[in-house]
This record gives sequence, C-alpha cells and structure tokens, in this order.
Amino acid sequence: MFNRRSLVVDSTAFAAALSLFGGASKTQAAGTNAKPPGDVEARGAIGRLERLPELDMESRQDFMQGLTAFAKNSGPLGVARNERAAAILAARGLDPTKTLPLEQAHALFDSDPVIGMQDRIWYSAHNYEHDLLDGWFRRNADRMRAEMDAADHAGPGRLELDPTLAIPDYARHEIHQQPGGYVGNAFAGHIYHYATNMFYRGTNNQDERHVGYAAGCPLPRDGQIRRVLDLGCGIGQLTVAMKERFPEAEVIGLDLAAPMLRYGHMRASELGSDVTFTQRLAEDTRYPDGHFDVVISYIMFHEVTADASRKIIAEAFRVLRRGGVFYPMDFNQSAAPSAFGAYRVWKDHHWNNERWRLEYASVDFDGEMRRVGFAVQDQSEPNSGFGKLIGTKPA
Repeated sequence: MFNRRSLVVDSTAFAAALSLFGGASKTQAAGTNAKPPGDVEARGAIGRLERLPELDMESRQDFMQGLTAFAKNSGPLGVARNERAAAILAARGLDPTKTLPLEQAHALFDSDPVIGMQDRIWYSAHNYEHDLLDGWFRRNADRMRAEMDAADHAGPGRLELDPTLAIPDYARHEIHQQPGGYVGNAFAGHIYHYATNMFYRGTNNQDERHVGYAAGCPLPRDGQIRRVLDLGCGIGQLTVAMKERFPEAEVIGLDLAAPMLRYGHMRASELGSDVTFTQRLAEDTRYPDGHFDVVISYIMFHEVTADASRKIIAEAFRVLRRGGVFYPMDFNQSAAPSAFGAYRVWKDHHWNNERWRLEYASVDFDGEMRRVGFAVQDQSEPNSGFGKLIGTKPA
C-alpha cells in the first residue's frame, strides 16, 4: 500500500547534520540587526523568510506554487474536478452529501481523467518541490553543518535534545511524502518550511497564519498566562507566535523530531525569540501536573495514531492547571464527509502518505476530551476544512 516514501529510520544518525538558512534577521522580533554566530543567508531575507539560496530554486518554486494554485480546490482545475465529481454522482442518482463505501467511490471516480489529472498535478508538484530542496541541502551539507553547529547553543532561547528518546513507530513514515519524513532527514525542518510555504501559496511567508492562530488562542478565565506548551511544534512557527503574543510567559515547543526542533531553534534565535524547544513525546511530556496555563497544538493529531491521540489528550489535561485551556487545531470533524470528500481523504491518506489520516477520522475528539474531564467548546466552521476545539480544565 505504501511505497518507498512510507517507512523511514529515526533521526539519531542524522542529528549532527545541519542547516544553511533558518528564519530571517532579528529585526522584527528583537529590534536589532545582530545575527547569531555562523548565520548564513545566501541571498538575504524578506522579513522573516530567508530567500532560497539560488535564483533557479526560487523560480522553480514559484512555478510549482502557481501550478498548485491552478490545481487547488478553488482553482480552475480544482473547480473542474469538483464539477466532474458532482456530475458523476448526479448521473447515478446518488446524494453527494452522503458518504459512499470506499469500493463504490473507487469504481465511480478512479478512472475519470479530470479527477486523476488534478490529483496528479497536486501531488507531483509537492514531490518535485521536496526533491529539489532535499537535493540542494545534501549537496551543501558542510555549509549547513557549520551553521547549525553554531546555532545549537545560540540564544536567546534553548534547545534540549534527547538522543536516547525512543521514537515511536508512528513517526517513522515519510509524512506528506517528505524525503526521510520528520525524523529521518537532517534537513527535515528546512524542507518542511519551504514546502509548506508553497502549500500556503505565499500566504504564510511571514508566519501570518500562525500569528493569527496565536491571536485567536482563548485564555483562561482569570487571564493568567505564565507558561505555554506547544505540542508537536514542528519548526516552531506557532511557538514563536505565542511568545510574541505573551512576551512575559515561558513558552515551550515540544516535538519528537530532532531535525525539526534544530531548525526551529535556529530560526527562533535569528528572530530573537526566547523560547525553549525540547525533544519529548506529546503523550509523555514529563512535565509536572498542573504546570501550564495553556496547551496548544496545530495540525498534529492527524499525523499520529488514534491511540496516541487519546494519550495526548489525557496528557494535556494532566499538565494543565485548573482553569487552564487546551486549544487543538486540525482538520474539521464537525460534519460528516461528503461522498467525494471521503474519497479525497482516502486519496490523501494513500497517495500523500498521510499515514494516520483515516485513524484521525475515527477519533471522537469532543468525546475524548470530555471523557478525561475537559469542558469543551467547538469553534469549527461547518464550511471550513479547519477545526478548532477549546477544552477548559475545571477550576
């Protein structure tokens, strides 16, 4: 079912190989032009975002970004694909709002050329972007290593890696078909950052989305924010945004992937952000009971197993103080998937190696949060693909 992009080794063997470029200069976050030791910006930065090291790479990324815009849901090819799917269902008298058995959906949609073209363009563009980035980083590993070595111990902020951490099997997949996944490629953070910027099609080059999510994070009723924990923080864009919103608070980004954390720490240091990145498991944070005022997560749960999701929810409840707030954000589960929507979720699972996407759909997050003791509010928008839950630990 999965190709070579499915299972990967863990990142311990790669932990010493590092990165050429992280975030932008510190001017935005700290009001200074100072840079950490060893910082390299091959072609400068535009605000927070360092430019790709070669003009050729940048032009290729621009082309791929345009191609994905053409193929996205609201783009010309995406609209044609949706219209084609609706016509297929209507011709057979099927209700498009009802989920179909997967076998029946395959029989209806698999052979349609418009649907197939949209999928192929979308996934091929991202695979090409991944390979373009991965190849450059590997060819320039010595330069990258020197910068990351210097950044590991640079401040502000701290990086805490645990080479003894047992990486769970669920994380050893090449999620999004990213080469090496998050734990098996020393340059995972770099690839993730620039590839997701392409996915956002230029709307997140300055972390605009993460800043917006941080601004919308609900507060405990008493308004006290002393400690914030970002679970599955990846490269720390939301972690840094939370520190910018709450500059007096201790803000910690937690993830199991050392390459992602190293890139995140390097980037945060260059932005002048005094945050801590720590390599731990979201389901076993090892923090004391009641330690945090707010626990957040962004698009993490669909990339872990259903069992891990339940454990992470329980762990979030444990480490929150009474009155504290848990704010997980991920794919919207507030409405049943449509006939074509369910088929597209399967395609994402199978062809984009979203290994745990189907398990994610099986978890009743509202129910699980209530089961461990949270009072829950659902802020999901019915017509949006994005879901937001607010869990408050009773005072």
